[in-house]
Amino acid sequence: MVDVILNGEILKMVSKAMVSLVSEARFHFKEEGLHSRAVDPANVAMVIVDVPTSSFESYNVDGEFIAGVDVNRIFDISKSIKSDEIVELTVVDETSLVIKFGSVRYSVSLIDPSAIRKEPRVPQIDLPAKIVMDAGEFRKAIMAADKISDHVVFRTNSEGFFIEAEGDVDKITFHLTEAELAEFNGMEARSMFSLEYLKEFVKIASPGDVLTIRLGNDYPGRMLFEVAAGKVKVEYILAPRIEAE
Repeated sequence: MVDVILNGEILKMVSKAMVSLVSEARFHFKEEGLHSRAVDPANVAMVIVDVPTSSFESYNVDGEFIAGVDVNRIFDISKSIKSDEIVELTVVDETSLVIKFGSVRYSVSLIDPSAIRKEPRVPQIDLPAKIVMDAGEFRKAIMAADKISDHVVFRTNSEGFFIEAEGDVDKITFHLTEAELAEFNGMEARSMFSLEYLKEFVKIASPGDVLTIRLGNDYPGRMLFEVAAGKVKVEYILAPRIEAE
């Protein structure tokens, strides 16, 4: 049985994070909290969501329960929930997820977890550069770059962190020095990424949220967002675009 209570913002962030890549996912209700991870159909990006028990108003789960959910449906429902509204999620008969908020009660059919695409392994890769910054600033840079190109370069050196995009006639450079970053280890790295994915990732970001980026040379990038006042951790792992010689 699953019976948990959380605020609306948490459900919004979880569903928004997952729907950026997949339409179905497994939600693991575990002793330590809610966990979900999935990879997009093109195998280019992965999303990992964690909500610890401390982020819930109430958390009652017998053992571990895996719920196969229609992420699109949960996301659509969450749009009608206020961020500060109390939401109760209940699974009793293992076939439906009941979502209650205010005077509203939704009963959403669950999907057999075995029918959902297998969950990916989290890659173990050594990414030398570490950047910690305001997620809202990162969002502004990505949305600006998307106006002139379909790809962007992340690079780091002793001068700080750079986001660069170049179109046919325009070029944009976003630069933060070590003093302007919350944390920066000064390691050099450079990779190119698709803006098609990045502009979806930053939809969960707001000013004041913390973003930790790990970067290598032509390696996947890892972007860990701490959203909903730090109550939800969303990590995206994105494969690089390989530049033509």
